[in-house]
Amino acid sequence: MTYTSLEQRMAQTFIDMFPQFVPDESAPVNVSDQEHFYSIINTLYHLAFNEPLLFVTSLHEDDAYPTRYKKSYGKPKLIDNMRKYLKAIHILLKNMYLAGKGSDVKFNKKQLDILLKLGINDLTKLPAAWNWMSARPESNLITFSHCLFKKDYPYVSDIYASLLGEPSLRKLEKWMIGQGYKRYDIYDINSMEKYNSILSDHELSLTYANPLWSNEAPKNGFEYKIRHTGISVQYDFYVQHPVILGLCIPNGLKTYLDAFDSMSLKNQGFVVKHAKKCDGCRYCVQTDKTGSRPLAFINVKYAQKEFNLCPYFPGYGFSWRNINDELVDQLIDMLSFMDTFINPNGEQCDGN
Repeated sequence: MTYTSLEQRMAQTFIDMFPQFVPDESAPVNVSDQEHFYSIINTLYHLAFNEPLLFVTSLHEDDAYPTRYKKSYGKPKLIDNMRKYLKAIHILLKNMYLAGKGSDVKFNKKQLDILLKLGINDLTKLPAAWNWMSARPESNLITFSHCLFKKDYPYVSDIYASLLGEPSLRKLEKWMIGQGYKRYDIYDINSMEKYNSILSDHELSLTYANPLWSNEAPKNGFEYKIRHTGISVQYDFYVQHPVILGLCIPNGLKTYLDAFDSMSLKNQGFVVKHAKKCDGCRYCVQTDKTGSRPLAFINVKYAQKEFNLCPYFPGYGFSWRNINDELVDQLIDMLSFMDTFINPNGEQCDGN
């Protein structure tokens, strides 16, 4: 998509992460009231896209980080400019949320002008679903701003299915659920509970994890301290292609590379394709004072060739911007293989 400004790109993140309307039929407010509130929030995000100067006084040239690793791009001010616009929208959302709770909120002139465009001209008479979404016992700013009306409905799964590839992600979800994997919709609530805070880089994340690996609930992401097999999906607003799905590989690749010969040929090809080939970076021996410790790579043979594969931080290589049935089949094969290594005593993996 082509954006006329950086601010428009940031507004698109709200539109991308806004689910389809799914009401709570058992709520104390009726479905039409919920749909009215949904329309207000949806209109707000499209206003932020179409009329960004309603929210800020000046715009920036469009840009985005080509990868998830910002330092290599050499533009340290870019993330600050992105967050400035996000913050303007988030503060308005926070004020709207507090107003729905009945708090004495002071909206500034820009915010009041935006509310007028949303059809709100009397803050003492807010729509019924607005008040309900702010004040219900389980309310928080994440559920409010994303219109997550129905408790336990898989809104986050719906969002990522539409962004990644609906049929293929559903196929993978069906297989994982059938194998006993659990879905975790991870909301970064704490970062939004401060009045002027912005959302973290990963506002809504989706993880499927095999609970047999550890009693500890999985955390967001697929790169560090992974203790379960599964997948994790997140949305990085600052990246040119913001959606990413990663394979969760508990305890690094070493265990599975040591058993490389027992993998199917298809699995071997998948691992060789995505695992990092040793480039002599010497990260694995940086604490060795003697200089005698060998590099940690594991030598494998595939298709009549040899490869020195790095066992560390496999999440970097085992991640994708979209998904199709071929990748789903490869992920299922790899997950099935890794799950044969579940510790029968239920002890936690150390992670990486």
